[in-house]
Amino acid sequence: MCNRRSVSSVWAAALVVAVAPGWGFAAALAAERVAGEMFDRAAETLRQHYYDKQFRTERLPQLIERFRPLALAARTRDEERAAVHALLAEIPATHMGVISKSAMDALMRDLRCSAAPTLGFELIEYDGKQFAHQVLEGGPAAQAGLLRGDRIVAIDGVPVGESPRLDWRTDDAYLPDPPVRGLLVGDGERVELLIERRPGALRTLTVAARPYSAWRAAKASARVYEQKGQKIAYIHFWYIHFTGVDKLLRDTLTNEFADCDALVLDLRGRGGNGAVIGSIVRLFDGDAAVWRKPVIALVNRLSRSAKEVIAYEFRKRGCATLVGEPTAGAVIPASFADIGEDTLLMFPAFKLKGYTDELEGVGVRPHISVCDAGPFSAGADPVLEAGLVRAVEEIRTRRAARSD
Repeated sequence: MCNRRSVSSVWAAALVVAVAPGWGFAAALAAERVAGEMFDRAAETLRQHYYDKQFRTERLPQLIERFRPLALAARTRDEERAAVHALLAEIPATHMGVISKSAMDALMRDLRCSAAPTLGFELIEYDGKQFAHQVLEGGPAAQAGLLRGDRIVAIDGVPVGESPRLDWRTDDAYLPDPPVRGLLVGDGERVELLIERRPGALRTLTVAARPYSAWRAAKASARVYEQKGQKIAYIHFWYIHFTGVDKLLRDTLTNEFADCDALVLDLRGRGGNGAVIGSIVRLFDGDAAVWRKPVIALVNRLSRSAKEVIAYEFRKRGCATLVGEPTAGAVIPASFADIGEDTLLMFPAFKLKGYTDELEGVGVRPHISVCDAGPFSAGADPVLEAGLVRAVEEIRTRRAARSD
């Protein structure tokens, strides 16, 4: 068992992204905010559209009354967002969250494979400290030398918790997730980071924001590892994007990776588009499969929604070995509603037939359990290392079976 809390990030979890324009609520920010309005919009949306009718009629009204005084006492937008988050944390479902408009815009751009100015990483909080998270391969931060697990002490000389660049948290309200936050930047801005790679070892990095995306990171991640005389292909998808994942995989498997002996497919982090799951799985299983060599799929507690379904299908069909941590158990489509003040409510309005009842709150267990890296890991990747070892073992096992 891994002794860290779940680290799932809610805003990239959607199997199906359904954006509702507030379901009748005005999206414009009033000239002077009125405490409780954001909360009431969120509450009314849940009353009408939360997927579990029995819960929303029998238990939701009492929860709304319990947390509404907290919203009425809110003096700022973020205090009221916190009140909504507190309400959502009591509702037993994943894909419950409060998302800023800037975070939603970033999500949609990434799912559409569009680039935008970014530093190429996020922050995740452990014990009140912020650490580098989702450091995109080939992105600005990675090229500047930032490593996953580096502690971010200050941004532009300001303690990280006080930085105006910090966006609102994006973690799942119901799951025991630590807060995950994006950073707000404009194209060309140079951001100074004071980092701590090992306890007490401080250094400064300067990262220049530039247009980049998780889609570009997926392409940049593709590489071949030489392991004990074997060639192991590797590619990492941060999202299952609206389009392109199946085509990129097919093209890479049949060209750049054609002479490799095994594939490590990294499914750690985020979710995405459920509509392309079938076309991805069929690349590895069935009469039309283009890859029949060993497949190692890496998963962790961030692997959710569409990625969980892929992992589930891989395991059920026996076409891949799963290595890493149990997945998030967040397999219910997300819907979004504008609740005012540049804020959106994320919540489940319906189930995913065939998968929600099987996987929601349960997740997919790996064949080989390995705890993923955490704070002060200095870029170490025990899950990938274990995946490469397993790939070599499976190559040798298959060759031995053929020789017999």
